[in-house]
Amino acid sequence: MADQRSRLMRRGYIARLWILLFLAITLFLGCDQVQQLLVPPDTDDEDAIKIGFLYTTPNRNNSRYGAELATLQLNEAGGVRGRPIQLIARGIPTQRFVNEDINDTEYVAGLALGLIVEEKVSAIVGPNRSTYAVVVGEIAQQHGIPMMATSATNPSVTAAGDFVFMAAFTDDFQGKAVAAFAMQDLEAQTAAVLTHRDDVYSEGLSQTFIDNFTVHGGRVVADEFYEAGDTDFTAQLTAIAETAPDVIFSTGFLPEVPLMVRQARGEIGITATFIGGDAWDNAALIEEAGAVIDGSFFSSGFSAEADPDDLGEDAYQFVTAYTAMFGMLPDGGAALGYDALRLVVEAMRRAADLTPAAIRDQLAATMNYSGATFISGYDENRHTSKSVVIKRIVDGEVQFYKLIEP
Repeated sequence: MADQRSRLMRRGYIARLWILLFLAITLFLGCDQVQQLLVPPDTDDEDAIKIGFLYTTPNRNNSRYGAELATLQLNEAGGVRGRPIQLIARGIPTQRFVNEDINDTEYVAGLALGLIVEEKVSAIVGPNRSTYAVVVGEIAQQHGIPMMATSATNPSVTAAGDFVFMAAFTDDFQGKAVAAFAMQDLEAQTAAVLTHRDDVYSEGLSQTFIDNFTVHGGRVVADEFYEAGDTDFTAQLTAIAETAPDVIFSTGFLPEVPLMVRQARGEIGITATFIGGDAWDNAALIEEAGAVIDGSFFSSGFSAEADPDDLGEDAYQFVTAYTAMFGMLPDGGAALGYDALRLVVEAMRRAADLTPAAIRDQLAATMNYSGATFISGYDENRHTSKSVVIKRIVDGEVQFYKLIEP
């Protein structure tokens, strides 16, 4: 392993020079301005290949960071046919939608249209949340622009048509894997489910878990819902406490999940093991929940915490470069931001020309992609088959627990 690490360090020397430049720019200008400097400053915008990037803020910058790392590496390697890649990032301010009563669908649609019509991007990468990815997918399909969602996992993301792809696994497999883990590893016979109402991802993943948990003999003894922006979960948690489930499966997000877990432990006295979906793979969520979230498990599409021998060379290179750039280990969102951007650019490199149809055809023809994660190829729905990682929270730290293959 020492020889492998040494070899990777030598190979990454030039890449680290780019990383140091990126860090200097970040410190001088701030992250929000860096997106305009991911191509050499003397490059004419007409020469750059523009790729739009959508991500939720403020707590999902990780997917953007992964894409920025990929952009730097790909430009260092010549871009596409000698033309540099310009990443044009747009944040989706999820908390503003609640606080200011903004129509999130219209807002996200506006961002997507702006990238396509005003910026004239060649492709869109992201977003990371299924509810928004469905909206963007419909617009991308209407305009014939290739789109690669990052960590969005609901199967309906690609329903708009053949220009829309996913870098992540689907919830059809994630829900099945988590249900099997709950029954086999945690020996759960009963489960309660907490769902974020009217969210495509949360409702879809909860239902898939319920279907798979019950078909194998488990009982769902409570099925509770809450709304975006809720801060008091007493009614739902009291109903759950009365059923005394072995596990509680929560498919929500920040800011609700940390509040919910703290109330469950501190106010209601629930001791059941919490299990989260891949939306829990978020350092801010774990930090805000505090000590009460210890002992919980959640699913993800990637684990930098796995043994380096099990990561594979490409994934190890990604972890090394990302950690050097940002001073922290990458999570699943970062890995999928990185992979989604690279999948699009590799398709561009293989394409006979850079027309949207040619890029789309090469995305569909992807075979044995290896980056932070591995993609063998795509089926007729532009879905891919990928393993699920189970992680555990111990003393506020995320630990690799197991890998579940498809």
